[in-house]
Amino acid sequence: VLVFAHRGFGNLAPDNSLVAAKLAMQNKMDGVDVDGQFSADNELVVFHDLSVDRLTNGTGKVSSKTVAELLKLDLATKYGKGFENAYVATFDDFVKEITPNGILMVELKVPSSKDTGIEKRVAEIIQKYNAYENVYLSSFNPLVLYRLKKIDPRIRTVFIFMDTNWNPELIAEIKKEDLVNLPWFLRNETIRRAIRNIVKPDALSVNNEVDEKTIDTLLKKGYPIFLWTIDEETRLEWALNKKPYGIISDEPIITKKLRDGKE
Repeated sequence: VLVFAHRGFGNLAPDNSLVAAKLAMQNKMDGVDVDGQFSADNELVVFHDLSVDRLTNGTGKVSSKTVAELLKLDLATKYGKGFENAYVATFDDFVKEITPNGILMVELKVPSSKDTGIEKRVAEIIQKYNAYENVYLSSFNPLVLYRLKKIDPRIRTVFIFMDTNWNPELIAEIKKEDLVNLPWFLRNETIRRAIRNIVKPDALSVNNEVDEKTIDTLLKKGYPIFLWTIDEETRLEWALNKKPYGIISDEPIITKKLRDGKE
C-alpha cells in the first residue's frame, strides 16, 4: 500500500509547499498529494484554496494573480512552527524536485466545464521532464481527465469522488464566495460508473466515507484505489486491511509505521 502525504506533508509542514513535499521525500514517503491551479497568466501553481487569504498574508483569488505575484507569497508565515521561506511554487518546480524521488499527485482544480487550457499546460510540463511514471493528475472534474487523455494518453489520471457534499471541516476552510458545490450526479455511484467507462481513469481517489460496499466492489474489480483522507489509527488500520493501492493521510508518518508493521 503506497503512503501519500496529503497537501505536501500533511499536518507537519506548510500546506502545499515545496518545502513540505521535500520533507515527505526525506521521510521516505511514496508520494505527495497536492493541488494545482492556473494563475491569471496561465501558469500552473501548487496551492490549495481558491483564495490566498487563509494560508498566506495575501488576499484575493489565485486566478486573479500572476505567477510572479503568487511566487512571492509565503506559506510558512501563517503555519509557523519553526518554518520560514516556504513560498508558493510552480507545478514545474514540483515535477523537477519531487518526481526523481517519489510520486507527485496533483489535483487539478477546475470548477467549470469550460476548457481553460490547464490540461495542455500540464501535459507540456510532464513531457518536458518525461515524468509520465511519477506524476498522477487527479480531479473531481471528469472533463479535465477526459481532455488530458485526449492530449496525451500516456498521462496518468485519477478520478476523485465522494458520496456527500463537503464536510464541515472543509467548508470551514473555504471562503463563502469560493464554495463550489459538488454536483449531485458526481455523488451517485451509478452515474459515476458510466463516467468511469467514458473517461477511463488510471486510478480512483475515493473518500474513505464512501459507502463501504462501493469501495469493496471497486477493489474486487481490480481498480487501483487511493483512500483519503485518513488520519486516526483505527481508521488507518481499517484502510490498510482493505489493501488499496494507496492511502492519502495528514498523518503520513503514522500511516507509514502502521503499513510497514504489517509487511
